[in-house]
Amino acid sequence: MLTETRSVRVDRSACLHAIEKRLTDLPPLPAVVVQIMRSINNPSTSAEELNNLIRMDQGLASKVLRIVNSAYYGLPKKVSTITQAVMILGFNTVRNLVMGVSALNAFSGKSIPYGLYREKFWEHSVAVAVTAQTIAKKRMLQMKSAAEEAFIGGLLHDIGTLFLDCYFPVQYAVVMAYADKEEKHCCVAEQLILGLDHAYVGRNIAEKWCFPPHLVTMIGSHHLANVSQEFKEWAWLIHAADCIAWEIGYAATPHALAPEMNPKVNEWLGFNDETWEWVYETSKNQFKALASMIQIMKER
Repeated sequence: MLTETRSVRVDRSACLHAIEKRLTDLPPLPAVVVQIMRSINNPSTSAEELNNLIRMDQGLASKVLRIVNSAYYGLPKKVSTITQAVMILGFNTVRNLVMGVSALNAFSGKSIPYGLYREKFWEHSVAVAVTAQTIAKKRMLQMKSAAEEAFIGGLLHDIGTLFLDCYFPVQYAVVMAYADKEEKHCCVAEQLILGLDHAYVGRNIAEKWCFPPHLVTMIGSHHLANVSQEFKEWAWLIHAADCIAWEIGYAATPHALAPEMNPKVNEWLGFNDETWEWVYETSKNQFKALASMIQIMKER
């Protein structure tokens, strides 16, 4: 099938094949990151051992420490080592920051005109992260680490979009042009032009990199397709945070329609007006506290 948008023609079948091949050939995460993820899951790992691993990648260590020292965490004094960060924030928080920074840095190519607006993309990703964390604190109290897990799920939920824009910039620019012209949601435009959407791509990336199953679901099912029963609340959480981020002014792109919250998800949340107001205001304030993270994440 050929789809024409402006003067560019995209062969959907050939594009789909090329994307699937690129996903199959996706390079693994850096060895040091894999070691770090494994070590954190080992209960005998010490903060000093984790510090030594992360120091092997000076760029990664620098970014993690700069994020830790941002206003978002509100630490009373500057943290100068990963060991201190682990002692203060915990293994899970540091692990999630390492995963987030490494995964997003893997697709840091430049966009072309009318492609993904990277500045908006980073703002949206951070906004969904803090909104998901805010909702988790109200809705998933039974899980001790829910807020931390929600944050990384929100940060990485659109990693499939970044992949498509990085490796298939011309085709993705066509997607954006079509979504804008026809006033469509990005998933609809992606399916029509490319034969798949960014959530499907994101799921494949997360599985390839051996992310935890609930994180795979947050990335791959945040538009509520192929949601597993076991992790459906994680998908609903990111879906809600995604919708709210658009509502409070942090759209993923200026070229597509905003997603609408699924009634079933709204019912699951069960928030009254007062709670909704709290979610909106808290998310906005948390985003402002993490504004510096956007610049840090963009840097190579």
